[in-house]
Amino acid sequence: MNDAVPEVTTSRLARIRSMLVTFVLAVVVSGLSALFARFFRESIIFVLEHVGGDKKSTVVAQQTSRLLVFVLVTSGLFAAAWIARIAMRWRHERLGLGAVAEAARGNGSGPSVSGTLVRASGTWIAMSTLASLGREAAILETGGSVGAWLGTKMRRPPADLAATGIAAAFAAAYHAPIGAFLYVREHVVNRPERRTVGCALAGGVFGYLISVHLLGGTTIFHRGDHPLSGGSFVRAAAGLVPALVATRVFFALRKRLAPRNEPCTESRRVWIRSLVFAVVGGLTVAIAPMTSGNGMEAIREGFAKATVGLALALCIGKLIATTASIASGAPGGVFSPSMAVAAGAALLSYEMCTKAGITLPGSHWDGMLAAMSVGIAVGTRTPLVGVVVVAELAGDLRLVPVCAASVAVAKLIEVSADRIRFAHRIEPPIDTVSVDG
Repeated sequence: MNDAVPEVTTSRLARIRSMLVTFVLAVVVSGLSALFARFFRESIIFVLEHVGGDKKSTVVAQQTSRLLVFVLVTSGLFAAAWIARIAMRWRHERLGLGAVAEAARGNGSGPSVSGTLVRASGTWIAMSTLASLGREAAILETGGSVGAWLGTKMRRPPADLAATGIAAAFAAAYHAPIGAFLYVREHVVNRPERRTVGCALAGGVFGYLISVHLLGGTTIFHRGDHPLSGGSFVRAAAGLVPALVATRVFFALRKRLAPRNEPCTESRRVWIRSLVFAVVGGLTVAIAPMTSGNGMEAIREGFAKATVGLALALCIGKLIATTASIASGAPGGVFSPSMAVAAGAALLSYEMCTKAGITLPGSHWDGMLAAMSVGIAVGTRTPLVGVVVVAELAGDLRLVPVCAASVAVAKLIEVSADRIRFAHRIEPPIDTVSVDG
């Protein structure tokens, strides 16, 4: 009986020690993820400012000759696609957010840090040459890869620290700790272990605190004008369907045109396809400079000067430019571009109402913010993230009700449309169906 007491005490101490080690590692992974997110962003800004003359890619694209913009974007996308293929041939089964997600679920051999960094360099080149892409994919993949790698080295469950790294990177990139936790919960690990949930929450909190309080991060968007007013909900309703349709089109196009995440034969057809889409991406940015970058800078323009030109650039231009960039094989994210496409579609609907003599209550900006929540929910299949992350991006929790209402109605429309489509789906004649055996 007395011998059992020391054994229980030893077991309890071992658990406490294990928890402390995991906590320290979570802080380390969060710090590394936040630092990488900061370095990735600031290094791109450094190049733009010292070579192009301004921190904003949209301004650089506007101030540079169209021919030079076309050459820069096209060559940058083609180079990024080439680098992505190198990484794919080297570590294809351990690349991408899918590999990180598998590690966060406790499956697979885990992501490759070296391969992920090579792939991230492709994104960096594309973004530094004014291409239309999101940089979040490189940041999230690197954070998750570092977490999984450190967990393996320290004999901790890779799933825990992979989730920590993804959440910390998300929180550092968008200053959204709650959105980071929900992103891991919805998009990465659908049914995580309780310990993994805790690590994801810790990563979101640590990544946010490090980014904001140690690295000087600030809110990304302007606060809402009057998001709790009736006019805000009217604007959200007026822009909801256009935002939903535009985002669904964007989602369908990139799913159809994106290259497979596996090595392919280096044929002339593959390179021609990559070059053609790189040319389309270059032409789009040259014609519409506001499509350059990840979309955040262009979205912020809507706060002060909402115009038809800005709406078209965000909705149609961004959709074409980012889809072409992804189709070329350049690695990049779609989180920010999805927000831009949805915001542009909503803004275009408001401008059309104005041209038709219809006066809507509320402000353009409140409606654009609500539309962005639809873009996130539909474009990345993460409705809970859509409800909260826009409010965190703007540092304005008053936006949660209008964003929640927009996302709920959008999901209702999507579900109803899917049911109608499946109910009226025409099955092929029986004699054309192949039956095995």
